[in-house]
Amino acid sequence: MREVRYFNGNATARIGRIEVTTLLDGWLSLDGGAMYGVVPKTLWEQQLPADARNRVRMAMRPLLVRTPGHTLVIESGIGQAIAPELHDRYGIDRAGPTLDELVRALGVDPASVDTVACTHLHWDHAGGLCRLENGAYRPTFPDATYVAQKGEWEIATRPTNLHKASYAPDSLLPLAERGRLRLVEGDAEIVPGVRFEFTNGHTENHAVIWLEDQGQSGCFLGDLVPTASHVPLAWISAYDINAGGSWRAREALYPKLVQRNARVFFYHEPEYPVGRVTKDHNRYRAILDT
Repeated sequence: MREVRYFNGNATARIGRIEVTTLLDGWLSLDGGAMYGVVPKTLWEQQLPADARNRVRMAMRPLLVRTPGHTLVIESGIGQAIAPELHDRYGIDRAGPTLDELVRALGVDPASVDTVACTHLHWDHAGGLCRLENGAYRPTFPDATYVAQKGEWEIATRPTNLHKASYAPDSLLPLAERGRLRLVEGDAEIVPGVRFEFTNGHTENHAVIWLEDQGQSGCFLGDLVPTASHVPLAWISAYDINAGGSWRAREALYPKLVQRNARVFFYHEPEYPVGRVTKDHNRYRAILDT
């Protein structure tokens, strides 16, 4: 079993004139069998060791993205959306700053963030879109436009029994109530140089996010590929609402990542979260930058 080098810092990469910096909103631990689906424990534990409760420890890493014309945050971490009594169940370790404070710590005025986008709205990705102030949720970046898939928003804010464990609607609704929400459907531009590519799979309306400038490309993979160890085609999480959809989305996405030599960003990667996807003898794998 290899040693995991947990990365607590900020990684920075450039895509043409676009600067991308990973943030760290804390850690969570989820059941390893669920995270790796049909992959046997004897294989996945060689990548991420399980704790005494069979959980693997993973990061939550939003992105701060600075383009020539915009300052964006992609994904938002868990924030304050989950009740403290659930923290032990999910192995949540976040006693640090809120999302806007993470941005400020990098020398960026939170008021300059004009756009926030999410690949999907599960609580570990969207819980920090709003923050608690005096017992009420308010948008973390009050003047920003929040961009999400329309179908994802409809499920997240009115979850059925199938979905209710995955979403925290009370932490999302203030975005619409305060007029800060922009909903799109399918492939769509977020701002120039940053766009959604619709994938389905992990959720019914999941979308990865491409970053493109001056002939260079990057891709934030959301939960279609949560960690570098999930890159092999069959290593699909049992949390995916449509495993077959995830497989087909990966089959379509990976050749583009390889052809464009795209920088990829892994949201849940416990080690260094930036790298590339390569293909060796018809098998895809990740190579991390460090």
